[in-house]
Amino acid sequence: MHLRLPCPARALLLLLSALLAPVGSACTTAVVSGRATEDGRPILWKNRDYIASPRNEVAILSGGRYRAVAVVNAGKRTSAWMGTNEAGLCIENSLSNDLKVDQKSQGLRNGGFNREVLLTCATVDDVQALLERTNQTGRQTTGNFGVIDAQGGAALFEVGPNSYTMFDANDPQVAPQGFLIRTNFATTAHQLPANPSAEAAADLYSGKRYQRASTLLATCANGRLSVPYFIQHLTRDLANEAGDPLVGSVNGRQGQLPAIIDTKSTISRTGTVSAAVFHGVRPGENARLTTMWVMLGDPKFSVAVPCFAGMTAVADPLQGDRGAELGEVARTLRDISHTRRTDRFRTELLPGIWNDILPLESKHLEQTITTREGWLVEPTSTDALNELHSQVANECYQALTRERDQAKTTLVAGKATTLDSTLAPQTTKVAIYDHSDGSANGPNHLLQFLTTDAGFVAERVGPEQIRQGQLQNYDVLIVPGGSASSQSKHLQQEGRDEIRHFVESGGGYVGICAGSYLASTHYSWSLGILNARVWDRVHWARGTGSVELSLSESGQSTLGSDDPVVQVHYAQGPLLVRGREADLPTYEVLATYQTEVAKKGALPGAMEGTHAIVRSTFGEGRVICYSPHPEVESGPNYLMASGVKWAAGE
Repeated sequence: MHLRLPCPARALLLLLSALLAPVGSACTTAVVSGRATEDGRPILWKNRDYIASPRNEVAILSGGRYRAVAVVNAGKRTSAWMGTNEAGLCIENSLSNDLKVDQKSQGLRNGGFNREVLLTCATVDDVQALLERTNQTGRQTTGNFGVIDAQGGAALFEVGPNSYTMFDANDPQVAPQGFLIRTNFATTAHQLPANPSAEAAADLYSGKRYQRASTLLATCANGRLSVPYFIQHLTRDLANEAGDPLVGSVNGRQGQLPAIIDTKSTISRTGTVSAAVFHGVRPGENARLTTMWVMLGDPKFSVAVPCFAGMTAVADPLQGDRGAELGEVARTLRDISHTRRTDRFRTELLPGIWNDILPLESKHLEQTITTREGWLVEPTSTDALNELHSQVANECYQALTRERDQAKTTLVAGKATTLDSTLAPQTTKVAIYDHSDGSANGPNHLLQFLTTDAGFVAERVGPEQIRQGQLQNYDVLIVPGGSASSQSKHLQQEGRDEIRHFVESGGGYVGICAGSYLASTHYSWSLGILNARVWDRVHWARGTGSVELSLSESGQSTLGSDDPVVQVHYAQGPLLVRGREADLPTYEVLATYQTEVAKKGALPGAMEGTHAIVRSTFGEGRVICYSPHPEVESGPNYLMASGVKWAAGE
């Protein structure tokens, strides 16, 4: 059943495993025997890193021999990524592409296999029997599967399409310290022992995460590993490339966190979308009390909630076809902390979040574990399981929502640079970006009122013209709505550099909706000419509708409005908040959202109070960005025309 490879193939696998396992598909896991834990019960853990599926929820799975509670991709029930069933069996997996084979295979994939196990298996032996059967029929599995059960079983399976190898965490010869760790490599594919040394794993893809997890477990082994330790020290671990915990982090010495953290080598990554720690039972104890502690969203920005194997209903904050509400709040906090490099994040929000959330989480851990101990002696009802789960879930959701609201208030506030609003009458030469065939609505709307009679000479320019340096013939570039990532892709790096040079040398930039996303500092493909981030970016597709804007005094003056409140069309533009780029000036707010659009799963309250129209400078040039669409027929078009004049320096 072992995968045997000749030595020359191993060097090739080292390269292939790094190439085939993308950053977004990385996970860190551990299986712990009861002989290594403080209460003699097995533990299972997984940090799920899969940025392609950031919306997770908890679901009840049925239709098999056992009912199960699992973490799934929101709105989908055909796969499970970690879960427990009413027999007390728990399973999770990490991807391991070095178990792939050349020939095509059919059958269950990793998530489908997890689901099948949860619905049909009660013990580690049952899982092994299922693997034996599907060895013959075939699978599409390439992963490391961790399993614990209510009989004290604790094992890890390295599983390919037609083969598997089992490692028993209860066997001192296999797991001397009582635990087995896996990231995104299979030991059998590299002819390594069950618990390879840090040096042996160093050159493998995900080797540094393996080393870090090994260090954290080894320092707390010998019967001292616990569920709280995994939740508060493993899921949120932040370390440098050398494997040392960062100052100010959950495992580091006291002090201030680095302003920006690179997560390529650490357990808690920017691509971590959920985590689970499973607390098993001893043989003879009530299997229905097996507990899956779930953290939806990036654990750094989330909080753990207990889900019992015997419960029959999932609390509202942990479920939702567009992503569980609790997880979506955590996603908002994580997303606003991202830098333009996707493997890095800003830490400014973390100290405040941790100061509030970790004590609450500790209280819930202590209360739940104590209550569970009592239930193991005196059996309890399903209603009691559902009630405790729901109580903790709702308290956690309320606490995390407060953190989100506080973060929004902090980021919306700030000191702006005072900018000149003087206008002088003259003809303004305007380039309107358009990579379409001429059918795009934005340029067509703008050309209706940016006319010679109004003091403008406006025409379309395409990405090729921009790359050729033709912006020098204009006073202002307008980048209208559409898809910002597509605009960036069409412009290419050369075109984006031309725009930056144009503005830096004194040109004006006007962004509308997509053009404002493009101007911000939030994305790797952004221009980075406006010191702004996008609030609640994870719900950018929040719908369309009419909204009210509250104009500041300078907003009324600059945009030519006699009214402090105006009605404007909104179509999924960015909810702007202040950025933290030290080399860029702080923008000035001209208009704020007074009402909101909250459709398509967007959470109410996110939009109100964020910035709708802002202005700033970049080098010698001026930048003004509109989140909504005053250029459409319903206008008011004067908001746009006045802003273009200001951007031209008139």
